[in-house]
Amino acid sequence: MSALIHTQGRLRLRVRVRGTVQGVGFRPFVYRLAQEAELTGWVLNDEHGVLLEVEGGGVAIERFLDGLCTQTPPLAIVEQVSHEPV
Repeated sequence: MSALIHTQGRLRLRVRVRGTVQGVGFRPFVYRLAQEAELTGWVLNDEHGVLLEVEGGGVAIERFLDGLCTQTPPLAIVEQVSHEPV
């Protein structure tokens, strides 16, 4: 189990997603995934891929991070997901 699940209260992470994640519907996918998990934050494309911040409970964020890799749009290829607390 991840340390995120054991976090009490709200948590905010900055997440970097690298790979084929631009021009494939990845930002709307991230928005939908966050809404389903009742998380808040923002998402944008930049020269390195997709950058986002997400805030909510540890369990919801853990599910969200898992979904970034397992529920991607058909044309997306996620090569790396990294995150750090904000």
